[in-house]
Amino acid sequence: MKNIISLFMMAFLVIGTLGFVVAEDSDVVPVAKKIGFFENSLDRIKLAFTFNKEVRIERTLDMAEKRLAEAELLAEENPEAYDLAQERYDNLIARAEEDLAAIESGDDAETSEEDLAMIARIQNRFELHNDVADEIYIRARERFEMNNASDEKLERFEMFYERTSERNALMQGKVIAKREAAIEMHKEMSNMSDEELATFLEEVEERQGLTADREVRQDKLDVRVQKATEIKRAVVEKARASLIDSGLSVQERLQAKERILEETQAMENLRLRAEASIKNELGGNNA
Repeated sequence: MKNIISLFMMAFLVIGTLGFVVAEDSDVVPVAKKIGFFENSLDRIKLAFTFNKEVRIERTLDMAEKRLAEAELLAEENPEAYDLAQERYDNLIARAEEDLAAIESGDDAETSEEDLAMIARIQNRFELHNDVADEIYIRARERFEMNNASDEKLERFEMFYERTSERNALMQGKVIAKREAAIEMHKEMSNMSDEELATFLEEVEERQGLTADREVRQDKLDVRVQKATEIKRAVVEKARASLIDSGLSVQERLQAKERILEETQAMENLRLRAEASIKNELGGNNA
């Protein structure tokens, strides 16, 4: 049995290394499911034998998104396993950031141009990751409301989402910083004017699909913010209606009022995050 498993793993590694494995569609939000030992092991082995930093970032974010979807499920079922899923997600994001930091800019015009194209693709993937995280959050909140999840479970998931959003914002900031450094290097190597450089950067982003993908993400963002606002508004109205109940204890009334404040603040945070996301993506077009 061990020999069979070893042969299978060797075959998997050979195929994966040669690049003949069909790539996963990163545009699809992963389903909410528990990640088994076998799936996790295959992902980890595939990552361990990926030496191209751009591809490694892609695969690391794929794995991180699976952990987010797993956390979505475990938030209702198993708090202890939920905490572990969060920890694994954080570790994967840290790995992606390490690979990003290890990417060095080229020392001639041709290499620096290739670097800018690569960074545009990486930036596109990080922005997509942020969208996937938000899609998972909305999906989880819809299910939580449908299942009448407890305030404790909702609060636990909200805290994780807030932390994830803050981490993603920092991560995108690092991508933008890496891009700006690559721009400065290319400007120095190519002797372009500011006008020529701005035109060149627009062409790079169009060729790498970043411009078109941002347009798609903008449409999805508008829908997502509207859906999230509706969910939270319904929660607020439900909490306000409960205050009419004269049979509520003082503690229950306090909890209802806290829920109203929390969900109202969460709506405002969503709006601000959406505005920041648009600003960051638009700002990424400036040299």
